[in-house]
Amino acid sequence: MTIDSTDNDEGNSFEYRLREVSDEEIINILRYREHYQPHAVREAIREAMNRGIISSPEDLNKEEFSAQPLPVKSIFPVGISEKQNVTIFKSLCRIVYIFCAIPIIFSVVKFSQHSYLAAVSYLLLGVYMVFVAYNLERKRNVGYSTALLLSNFPIIGFSIYTLFTMEKIVGIDIFAAVTMMVIFVYTSFYLHKLALYFSKK
Repeated sequence: MTIDSTDNDEGNSFEYRLREVSDEEIINILRYREHYQPHAVREAIREAMNRGIISSPEDLNKEEFSAQPLPVKSIFPVGISEKQNVTIFKSLCRIVYIFCAIPIIFSVVKFSQHSYLAAVSYLLLGVYMVFVAYNLERKRNVGYSTALLLSNFPIIGFSIYTLFTMEKIVGIDIFAAVTMMVIFVYTSFYLHKLALYFSKK
């Protein structure tokens, strides 16, 4: 839930809305208190004390509540709350699942063309990607995110192989292949960064 610290409407004030947010969001306000208005911080401290998150304002000197800078802008942005990052992580995993279907579809096509070696290769790649994506989504483990990163090499290799074995290559085929490779590489690196974030929790 997004909180506007400047909201002073009667019956819908910041203080009133603060009671509706989760403990995690209260903690984030305390950690990023230097970026909120003073009255918002005072109310967040009061609400945190009411909930037992802290016992007194002096608890803000503890390391877990130390003032933190806002996350730097990045092409792989990490949110300030774990809930937000979990949502992003799951969305990225769904993108990977979509990519998992591509080598499996190519495997079926190659089997129908009696290209069994290529069919098995595509199938193994698809199964490997499904296995990694499934475990990565469940465990958010750096090991699985690293395995997904490594899968970029065979995926790029198979993409190039597929292009060059086509009877006729047109510009749209190259554009589609490059676009998909860029999306997958970006997604895998983003997932790895989020997995590193979760590993520190």
